[in-house]
Amino acid sequence: MKKILISIGVAALLVACTGQQTNHDEVTTNKQSIPQLQDGDVIAGINLTVAESKRLIAKGIVNHPDVKAKLKSGIVIITSGTTNTYIAEELVNLDAPRGSFMTGHLIPEGSASVSAGLTRVPNITLIDGKSVDINYEEAMKQMKEDDIVFKGANMLNYEKNQVAVCIGAPSGGTTSVIRNHTSNGNGRLIVPIGLEKEVYGDLSAYEQLLKKETKQLSYVPSVWMHHNAEIFTEIEAIKALAEVNVIPFAAGGISGREGGISLAVYGKKAEVQKILDLIATIQGESPFVK
Repeated sequence: MKKILISIGVAALLVACTGQQTNHDEVTTNKQSIPQLQDGDVIAGINLTVAESKRLIAKGIVNHPDVKAKLKSGIVIITSGTTNTYIAEELVNLDAPRGSFMTGHLIPEGSASVSAGLTRVPNITLIDGKSVDINYEEAMKQMKEDDIVFKGANMLNYEKNQVAVCIGAPSGGTTSVIRNHTSNGNGRLIVPIGLEKEVYGDLSAYEQLLKKETKQLSYVPSVWMHHNAEIFTEIEAIKALAEVNVIPFAAGGISGREGGISLAVYGKKAEVQKILDLIATIQGESPFVK
């Protein structure tokens, strides 16, 4: 009876999320396929704050098989950013004040910069798993096709497989340097980004609109899409940590859960339990800055 109730609950959830139901093995929404429950599967809900999501993404990156391989032999570059701060903490035990390993950031209007008064930590380059004192631009020139660079983003359209970043520097800053290499197949761009940054619409159209020169009554940055990018959200993190399926069922919240995400994880009991055990270790993660 319990398994029947679980199956009914997930079927209702899938219909609510997709607006359609079929008798086939998958329910499809545009470009995404949602695997159905199989006999013996269980399901569990996890609820994450933004900070917990960032920690989860970082732990998923650490368990990414290609990242593991590059840490043994190859180049890995961690560019500055908030989610990348967590990745640096997990990969190289970064121990620096929060805000020192980032550049642009979005804060409440009128608030002081999170990085004010802090000594900036430069982008981190790892060669064969060891941190080296080399400028990331020089490291990019040495990258092979499957070497990895991490760069964050400000907008995500998961369904269209699009990510974009706000740019303040006229030259395009770090994004421009990365694009010049990864667009030509020199290095592999992985974009760690939380589902909190999900937006609607074609990000390429936004990029084109914001390129146009016009009078600004208040500041609007440029928007650059990441090209040839591998998107790595909480969903990819969970799948890197266990053989399960994942779908979202709620977003947002109050009392510190603003911007958070709720995910349904389903599959074989032992695999789902792996995720529950991992989530238990990150819940209570303090905000990026207190």
